[in-house]
Amino acid sequence: MSPAREPYEPIQITRSERLNEEWRALATVLRAVRGRESQLLTEAHRERNKGHDRAAIRLYRRILVENPRNIEVALRVAPMLAWAGEGFEAWQLYRRVALEYARMKKYSECLAIYREACRYVPFEFEAWRLCAELQLKMKRLDGAFETLIDGRMHFGGPHSRAQAIALLTRAREIEPWDDHLLMDLATLYAANDQSDLALEILSTLSCRTSGAMLRRVRLLQFRQSLSFRFFFLWLRAFGRSSDENAPPTNERVPDDIVDTGAKRPQARRASSPFRVTAA
Repeated sequence: MSPAREPYEPIQITRSERLNEEWRALATVLRAVRGRESQLLTEAHRERNKGHDRAAIRLYRRILVENPRNIEVALRVAPMLAWAGEGFEAWQLYRRVALEYARMKKYSECLAIYREACRYVPFEFEAWRLCAELQLKMKRLDGAFETLIDGRMHFGGPHSRAQAIALLTRAREIEPWDDHLLMDLATLYAANDQSDLALEILSTLSCRTSGAMLRRVRLLQFRQSLSFRFFFLWLRAFGRSSDENAPPTNERVPDDIVDTGAKRPQARRASSPFRVTAA
């Protein structure tokens, strides 16, 4: 009879060895992914240099699917997407990169990304708003004000008045007495059927402006209220502006007309030939 076989004894693997095996497997996968990413990136650059933007965009998208946090690729493809008419997708990439820089507390780089987004996707309201808010956080009040005013210029249509009003309202919190800002905001309120808010701003402007600006204020007040009072005030603004524009009178008065207060010599009386002399 053959001797009985010993039962199979499994090899004992420690926890550290298991972790090492997992790390080695993960490193192998990462090397493969990086090699594939490098190959796709080379092909995308080649297609871009040839002028095949659509093919390059497809390759860049494949890279971002596998590695969404690739900042270099995101910044390279975002302007191409904007030129191709994919503005929303371009803005999403810009925003993702900006948030990544903000997470690392690199606020200057984050601001540069927002400014580039405002240049390539100017019709994205959030790009202008977030750019201005970051400048306010960095204590750059003048830059934030200019950003909000520049952004408002891209939202003047009937379907984007709400965005324009929001930007100007935020700018008003920085510069509450800017006459041109207030006039623009009142005009937008009037066009948006918010007459009460428009008249409130116009009432403030009427006390601060003169000349052509005052005439614009009075005319808009009349159009919003259809009141004869504002019509007469509008006509009165023309008379006031003509008085203000009248040139000052600087004509010199001749010296012989000016009464200096000096006594003028009087003409001598002719002596009478029949002078009576005392005896």
